Amino acid sequence: MLFKQNRNTQKSTYYFIVSFLLCLSSSSFATDGLYAGPVRIGGAARVNYSYRDWDEDYKEQGEFGLDTLRINLDLKTNNLIGSLEYRYYRDKHADGHDYHMLHHGWLGWEEKDWQVQVGVHQVPFGILPWASHNYFFQMAYYVGLEDDYDFGVKYIRDSGPWNVQLAYYVEDEGSWGGDSDDSARYSIDPVDEGGAGTEEQHQGNIRVAYTVEHSETHTSEFGASLQVGGLHNENSGDDGTHYAAALHLNETCGRWNLMLEALRYEYSALSGDPGGGRTITMGSYDYSYNVAAAGNIYSAGVAYGLPVEWGPITKLTFYNDFSILQKDDDAFSDSMQNILGCSVSAGRFFTYIDIASGKNQPWLGPNWTDGLGQGGDDGWSTRFNVNIGFYF
Repeated sequence: MLFKQNRNTQKSTYYFIVSFLLCLSSSSFATDGLYAGPVRIGGAARVNYSYRDWDEDYKEQGEFGLDTLRINLDLKTNNLIGSLEYRYYRDKHADGHDYHMLHHGWLGWEEKDWQVQVGVHQVPFGILPWASHNYFFQMAYYVGLEDDYDFGVKYIRDSGPWNVQLAYYVEDEGSWGGDSDDSARYSIDPVDEGGAGTEEQHQGNIRVAYTVEHSETHTSEFGASLQVGGLHNENSGDDGTHYAAALHLNETCGRWNLMLEALRYEYSALSGDPGGGRTITMGSYDYSYNVAAAGNIYSAGVAYGLPVEWGPITKLTFYNDFSILQKDDDAFSDSMQNILGCSVSAGRFFTYIDIASGKNQPWLGPNWTDGLGQGGDDGWSTRFNVNIGFYF
């Protein structure tokens, strides 16, 4: 067992992390932040506990350890703006697997109603910044269509109730430091792992959203997104295309929030790719897996925010997020996930407490390589997860 084999080490790690976070939380740095001229320096440290009912290494007591360290630099001087975030991750604490990557890094120019960003930034697609309330996102994230980041230029314009975003991406954000060949990255992309050789390039995005203000506490955002791009296979030199389209509703009424999204995606078949047009190899967090080359994703999430005054705790948010990937290939089994949970806001600490269940979902079940591809008949698996973060 991971926990039993390293009980003393994990206890020491636990006490060190807790002491470190408590020292940070009591410092003036945590309260005021740190500035170097027009640049604000921030970051986060997160720890994670995970229990997985399908994994023998986690079944007895689970695993607790360091999850993420990150550094943030945010620039604002007159009209010049910019943002950079770099992350370090650690998992499989018994084996000491760690990796690091650029989350985003861009410079831009901002006027009253518009701005331009150049660099690695969030792709404008679907509900922004996320279509979910939980730690694990929705199913769209795992096929690269939620919280995705690529390298290019983006134009954002706000005009009354309208928000319009146009973007062109030369390529993905690249792979950084890890054990994999091409998957040491934050967002999920087609990757060159296992001889796949396929990568995305020359992608265009348009996202249009319209917000109706029913009252001061009730708004409805209706949106549509379109993404079209190219694919290139290094093995054969073959070129192809990929596209995705989405409709969404983001409704806030008092303490309630409802997020609905429906999307369609498709990757064309390329010679030289071992997926044969049925699957495409995608990766992130230093791992890769197969994804159905075409399908529809439907997601629904509801949340209720409850203000409280419990010492440092100021808000509890209860939520349930469900999503399903219906694959075009009749021989494939659909993938589903449901996350029931609560987030806790306490000053600069933010905690996710999730009961995450999945079927044919690599991060929430035993079928890692083909869960989002061919799938299988393994049924539902459940992961209990607690992520505690200190943000400054």
